[in-house]
Amino acid sequence: MEKERPDPYAPRRLIRGLPELRAHLADTAEFRTSRKRPFVVLSYAQSVDGSIAGRDRERLRLSGPESMRLTYSIRTLCDAILVGIGTLLADDPNLTAKQVTGPNPHPVVLDTRLRTPETARLLRRPDVRPWLVHDPAVPGDRIRTVRRAGADPVACATGADGRIDLDALMHWLTGRGVASVMVEGGAKVITSFIRAQLVDLIIVTISPRLVGGLPVIDPDGSNRALDLHLEEFFCQPLGRDLVVWSRPRWDAA
Repeated sequence: MEKERPDPYAPRRLIRGLPELRAHLADTAEFRTSRKRPFVVLSYAQSVDGSIAGRDRERLRLSGPESMRLTYSIRTLCDAILVGIGTLLADDPNLTAKQVTGPNPHPVVLDTRLRTPETARLLRRPDVRPWLVHDPAVPGDRIRTVRRAGADPVACATGADGRIDLDALMHWLTGRGVASVMVEGGAKVITSFIRAQLVDLIIVTISPRLVGGLPVIDPDGSNRALDLHLEEFFCQPLGRDLVVWSRPRWDAA
């Protein structure tokens, strides 16, 4: 049996910093054709103890101004930016690159039951209609409501756990010409992308704080262990924060 050939469009070494990421993402159309999905950048901020929110899921401002500017710069390089409904309900984000010059990525929200409020700031953006990815069984009146409010609802298959099937979503995004996606959270979304092995680059901002809050890896009531090794990593001090660039090592199943 012939061995599977390595993907010629996967990065051959770790992407170390914004200039290298910009150069790589400028050519991700070929990666998309080869892998049949967009290149996925997982980026989030955490405290030293691995918390991404407070104990009661309250929002924390963890990134300093320098690392926040880096995050906005990464947004300008990606075609789409993806968060879960929990992040939208907790933070009411705009998901723009407001602090830097460059294009805004297309917002994608995993919203299985279409719980996005009609008053969400994301729906009032004049430049784009966010994609709200939902279960096909969502009632038609709810779909029409969010469409009138400024969103484009996207029906997507769900898995046995009732959550959006990420492989199906990646296929849909590929069909829409999306070559790169920046995944920002929250914990359930981050964990789901890692479990599905749909991450190509991980960029973590580590804030010098101990919080004891919501951990970045959500156990999800699952007994499946999560032990992801990183092939290599690059540490970038930015202001008071430490930004770690790393590449996941997906062991054969």
